[in-house]
Amino acid sequence: MYLTRQDKQIINNFSKIIKNLEFKKDLATMSNMRHIVAEYTLQCDEFKPFLIYDTPTFLRCLNSFLYPSVEILDDKVFLSDEKSKMKYFTAERAICLLPKEPIKKTIGDLTPDTQFEMSFSIMKDLQRVNEVLRLPNLIIKPDEDNFHSFTYTDIKDKKSNEFSISTYHKTNRDYEARVSNSSELPIMISDYKVSIFENRFMLLECTTIPLKYLIALEPKPQPDSKKESKTNA
Repeated sequence: MYLTRQDKQIINNFSKIIKNLEFKKDLATMSNMRHIVAEYTLQCDEFKPFLIYDTPTFLRCLNSFLYPSVEILDDKVFLSDEKSKMKYFTAERAICLLPKEPIKKTIGDLTPDTQFEMSFSIMKDLQRVNEVLRLPNLIIKPDEDNFHSFTYTDIKDKKSNEFSISTYHKTNRDYEARVSNSSELPIMISDYKVSIFENRFMLLECTTIPLKYLIALEPKPQPDSKKESKTNA
């Protein structure tokens, strides 16, 4: 098992979603709150899968070797070079939180309500502002000029700070998708195709590498039945 620089970057990103990870050719991870699932196909060859409970620690161990030889056993991994050797015990499946099904199966035969491109620069600006403002909600909807746009805000605070950015991709769809806990979405900066499955999911598919994120959306607010009945009366 030889991990490329890109492989290590993605694994490090996945460790920010949750610490435990099953190391295998087709990586998949899921947050503790189950609101984000991520998938990536490693560049290295196939190898015997193994579970790691604390991925950041394991990566630091792996990076302490310049060109490590990796031997995978049933309950441990040996990392070694010409001068040294490290034994690292793997985790039991029962103590790890892992996705139960792939993103493709979760989406099933659903058709996106809308799709558009999100550039590297937009992704970078969103992450930069997110690190400063740490706002809880991300809203995706058409702006006044009918371009797909992203807005960071706090929907529960009328005086909330806000940041909006346009994709400059036109849309003829009237929609609004809301993501909660947006300050806890460690998405890799890249170019993405965005698919919105309104009131259910937002799918980000990287256009340059085999990387995907499926993010749960807030349910669409339902009208107050009592207020509605009074209005009709």
